[in-house]
Amino acid sequence: MLTHIARNADGIADTIAGALRGEVVERYPGGWEARNLAIAAGAGRPFSELVSDVRDSAARLDSVFDDVRSADAWMLPTTEEQTPSTWVYRRWREVLVHHVDLAASYTPDQWPPLFVSTELGEAASSLTERVTDGAVRVRVTAEGSGASDYLGAEWTAGSGSPVDVSGPDWAVLAWLTGRGSVVSSVLSGTATLGKWR
Repeated sequence: MLTHIARNADGIADTIAGALRGEVVERYPGGWEARNLAIAAGAGRPFSELVSDVRDSAARLDSVFDDVRSADAWMLPTTEEQTPSTWVYRRWREVLVHHVDLAASYTPDQWPPLFVSTELGEAASSLTERVTDGAVRVRVTAEGSGASDYLGAEWTAGSGSPVDVSGPDWAVLAWLTGRGSVVSSVLSGTATLGKWR
């Protein structure tokens, strides 16, 4: 996971640095397959190397964002129809989601309410294509939720008698993003979904 986070920083930094030079630079030259191979190749390194990689890549990305700020180039077009301003959010999302995957003390209930309210609707909109067996009814409860945007929201997908998946907004989001095992004790139930992203 640490290599994943480091390569994400490198890809965004390369893309934005290219845009600052007036070039279109793909985030992952060679495509997603090359990106996956790079992550797999770096995953087995000693912990100290992994941590250094994350630090160095994050520092490089911070430096590129400083260059964007100095040039006031937040709306500069880059690859994937993004701008440096949207890459800031996408990086934040990447770090928050995968921080949970490190199986340390950071858990989904620590996700900022702004992040949860921004991501929940989009994640829920993928339900129809991700319910592969039976049906699911998803509900956001007020108790334990950190934001007010989706309180009482409900989504249903599939056919047949639905499995009820109810809980606070952050737990529902964690389940929708493939992290149900982390929040299973908080939700009324869980169901298997197809891959998220």
